[in-house]
Amino acid sequence: NLVPLLVPLFVSAFRRADELAMAMEARCYRGGYNRTKMRQAVITTADKVAYLLMILFLAGSIASRFIHILV
Repeated sequence: NLVPLLVPLFVSAFRRADELAMAMEARCYRGGYNRTKMRQAVITTADKVAYLLMILFLAGSIASRFIHILV
């Protein structure tokens, strides 16, 4: 009973794997050699200033809507 379900599943999985392999070859992917390393993100002072400015802008835009409604 499972054969009609499993055959299309495996066919699509192999087709997807083949397409992925061809795409990787087209982009000259070579595993392990000159791969990029994942780095830990560090929050700097510039990031904190940007967060503060965004929060102030958001608070100002919300406040201006309430002030506009009250007037």
